[in-house]
Amino acid sequence: MAPKKPTKVLEDILENLSERNFKKFCSGLVGRDKRVKKNQVENKDFLEVAEVMIEKYADEALKVAEELLRDIDCQQAANDLEMTVKDFWMSKKDDPEVYCVTEDNYRNRVALLITNIKFSDEKLDRHGAEKDEENMEKLLQSLGYEVVKWQNLTGKGIDDAFKGFAKHPKLKQTDSVFVVIMSHGKLGKIFGADWREDNPDEFAVDKIYRCLNSNGCQALINKPKVVILQACRGVRSGATTWVHDGESTGRPAPPPEDHVPELDKSAHVEKDFIALLASTPDNKAYRETQNGSILIQNIVKVFTPESYQKHIIDLFTKVQDLVSKCGDDQQKQMPAIDRMTLNKKFYLYPGLLDSSH
Repeated sequence: MAPKKPTKVLEDILENLSERNFKKFCSGLVGRDKRVKKNQVENKDFLEVAEVMIEKYADEALKVAEELLRDIDCQQAANDLEMTVKDFWMSKKDDPEVYCVTEDNYRNRVALLITNIKFSDEKLDRHGAEKDEENMEKLLQSLGYEVVKWQNLTGKGIDDAFKGFAKHPKLKQTDSVFVVIMSHGKLGKIFGADWREDNPDEFAVDKIYRCLNSNGCQALINKPKVVILQACRGVRSGATTWVHDGESTGRPAPPPEDHVPELDKSAHVEKDFIALLASTPDNKAYRETQNGSILIQNIVKVFTPESYQKHIIDLFTKVQDLVSKCGDDQQKQMPAIDRMTLNKKFYLYPGLLDSSH
């Protein structure tokens, strides 16, 4: 049997409320966050109120209704409304505005995780990065991804890891990939484990896109490719009580050279990417020696099993908000969403294959 559409689910729940509880529900809706005006629900029937909620809250409408029902002590109605991950997936699987995820795709998810912790120059060792690696590996696994993990790679080693990943046999079956690199860096570059001022052992960030784009990896055409980079992009100062993932000395790096890729005839050469970078251009990214980087800590906070009704842009935007509130008024870190070429919504459906969901 086909799953009910969100509007129909809401209509059924609201129709079964008593007149008194329906009025309380509408009152709570108006007072919630100013999206819904009083004249949009006053003296309206359950059909009209359901339509207003879908219009104003879109994918969040059912979650908002559940919260309002609990607020007015309609617990059974709230329980009936609560969607499981699988319910939500079923409601989206045929939506042309959502990237397709099948159960077989989900079983074949794969991610690349590269963490540089130890450097030839011991002054550059990234204390606390072990926590980042542990947290990211657990998070990716909870999202259904097999994690291909590397540690302490040179610039050439990072390049080789990407070339190998682009040939991974699961890429033909997966619905998406994550690639995560955590190291020191500067604008457009990630530092390899042998980096020194007299030996700029570096990996160009642009190579990620060349390796995984439509020309470099045809198995990933039309599939979301999520990039997370925890590294400085410059030397502008941030909070002085944290350590940063950039150069210890030296002048700021120039911007990377422009690169004009050859276009592919069947698909745009750089399509279906989204990247979250730890900071804005020319600025530092910060790491606590006990808890790991500020970016990764907040990614873990946001990407929870309860977030399954949020698509990747909403999740990244929430991470940006949390990170921007760290530090003090003078020195801040602001992650940047970069090279965003997704043309549909990408939901992660954490726990989709877990029978308890």
